[in-house]
Amino acid sequence: MKAAHAKPERDLRRHGFPMPRTAFVLLLAINVLAVLPHTERVPTWMLLAFGCVLLWRIQVFRERWPFPSKWLRLVLVLGGFAGVIFYHGTVFGPDAGVGLLITAYLFKQLEMATRRDAFLVVILSYFVLATEFLFSRSLYTTIYVFLVLILITATQIALNQSEPRIAIARPLKVSLKLVLQSIPLMIVLFYLFPRIGPLWQLNLNTQQNRVGLSDRMSPGDIANLSRSGELAFRAEFQGAIPPHRERYWRATVFDRFDGRTWYAVDDSVLVPLDMQQLEYGVRRYQYRVYLEPTSQRWLMTLPAAQVSGIDAKSTDALSVLAQSTLEAAVSYDVTSFPDYRYQRAGLNRLDYSRYLQLPVGGNEQSRQYAREQFRRQGSDPARFIDSLLRWYHDEEFIYTLNPQRLGRNTIDEFLFQTRRGYCSHYAGAFVFLLRSVGIPARLVGGYLGGEGHPLGKYLLVHQYDAHAWAEVWLEGQGWVRFDPTGAVAPNRIEFGPLDSTTDDSFLRESPLSPERLRNLALLAQARLMVDYVDYLWFKNVASYDTEAQNRLFRDLLGQVTPQRIAALVGGLGAAIVLVLALSILLRHPPARKLDRADRLYLRFCLKLQQRGVARAAGEGPQDFAKRAANTLPAQAADIEAITALYLNLKYAPLQKVAHFKPQQSNTGDTLGRLEKELAQRVRAFKPS
Repeated sequence: MKAAHAKPERDLRRHGFPMPRTAFVLLLAINVLAVLPHTERVPTWMLLAFGCVLLWRIQVFRERWPFPSKWLRLVLVLGGFAGVIFYHGTVFGPDAGVGLLITAYLFKQLEMATRRDAFLVVILSYFVLATEFLFSRSLYTTIYVFLVLILITATQIALNQSEPRIAIARPLKVSLKLVLQSIPLMIVLFYLFPRIGPLWQLNLNTQQNRVGLSDRMSPGDIANLSRSGELAFRAEFQGAIPPHRERYWRATVFDRFDGRTWYAVDDSVLVPLDMQQLEYGVRRYQYRVYLEPTSQRWLMTLPAAQVSGIDAKSTDALSVLAQSTLEAAVSYDVTSFPDYRYQRAGLNRLDYSRYLQLPVGGNEQSRQYAREQFRRQGSDPARFIDSLLRWYHDEEFIYTLNPQRLGRNTIDEFLFQTRRGYCSHYAGAFVFLLRSVGIPARLVGGYLGGEGHPLGKYLLVHQYDAHAWAEVWLEGQGWVRFDPTGAVAPNRIEFGPLDSTTDDSFLRESPLSPERLRNLALLAQARLMVDYVDYLWFKNVASYDTEAQNRLFRDLLGQVTPQRIAALVGGLGAAIVLVLALSILLRHPPARKLDRADRLYLRFCLKLQQRGVARAAGEGPQDFAKRAANTLPAQAADIEAITALYLNLKYAPLQKVAHFKPQQSNTGDTLGRLEKELAQRVRAFKPS
């Protein structure tokens, strides 16, 4: 006996429990699909290891290979964790956390020897799949997660089945039905259950290399950014959409220059906007911005903005900062005043000094040129600015996304040698020349333009719309915007970047980009339709936050109180559960209620069971009566009589058991008498 039990135990340790084939096929599929969205975030060696582990698990299932030893699994897990930490340089943050989770998920396949282990892998699949929402909440990500969720649930169902062949349709059908039934309740909870921002958002810094503006700008940075067709944000306007030349979407100000790189103003030196120094006209634009994650704090707005719907502050640099870095998509309302004047009364000493800062030495030719031109213009800042813009326009400067590499003296080499550059080259050199003669100036980074959408009254602003321009402080006027790019490539200001470069450098690395193929009507319509669907999803679902929920509660309840919210959530939830229950009951009506004869016979069977004679599952009344009579010969006559009465009531014509013959005939007017006689006999029956 001991040897007989030892072999199954050894087989379990070598090859695991006999997993149903359907469950195993589905398990392999969800392993791949749960990890697939993270392929760009994990090291290449992990993907190779994942493939090797799945191959090993297939061979274990086929009983060709055994499970690896405990010590080998330990070495693999520790090595995997060390590799992830080395790759990310930390154990904190979503990227490293997801990497560690995938590592544990990966090597769990190599110890999936029991049914419990298999269920644990399925549960881990839910978690690995859900982590994709840390990085993307787009409609297409949600659709993908929803489809894989159905497969994971089907795997869980298949593990409880024993189908010998591969039959995926059945568990998929059950899984789909379960998920669809949960959707109404999920919608109610999503929109009405109180949202606790910090708990859900976690304010995690992903530290990933997002495409977007950075807090530093070197020659060519925006040119590289402008090769990307990724969406930066959308802006939905309530009234008229501003013309292209007024769509200067402000992000941040760059105030420090080290001779090569411009650095964004430090948040610690920014103070709240002094509204007394801000003058604005009657014109205004009201709009809502749907901003993609940036890993920065800047909120994109048109100038002189008042922001609501998000925890943010307007600063004295005319930029608007969120309270924390934007690691998830956000939305907010903005009112902008295009005809503004700021700090006309003057700058404080700190700001005046900050906006004149230049490194000691370097770019001497540019400094000398600025001083000479400033003297020629009578030391008049306005005339000097006009002369610089005319110089840009008249000389052979080329607007291109592929400028030549610049050396140590970037300003000198750009202005007097290459003369090929993008907006950051022209604006950066312009600010340098102004500061060289003592005129306060600063570099501003953001976006210029945006593509109008024909189906919705909103603008699409892409990364290739990234732009840099200059602001100059002029006495009596305050900060005034100047865009040197317009002197070289006026089409960039009026129409956008598509046809503004003097060469073919726009989106050169993406020849099949929809932006380059927009002249093809069918592709252009398909691109805009896809974006419109994603826009509706982002507007109504992905950007649904506490503020949006409060607005919904006010519309539904008027006065918002915890009691009313609880009543609303509970009432709608109960209504949905009730409707689902009724639909299930109508499709599958409850079992027929037992009649009196059945109840009496079951009471008779219970008495026999208490005496030690239990009726087996599926055992007929006649067979049970024979077995009970043989076990209890003293009550054989009563057993046969009760059984005959029951069969006579249930299955006419009259049934006979052994030699017992009821005294009543089975006619319609005597059924009541038969039930009465059966009740008397069952009540009197006392097996000994």
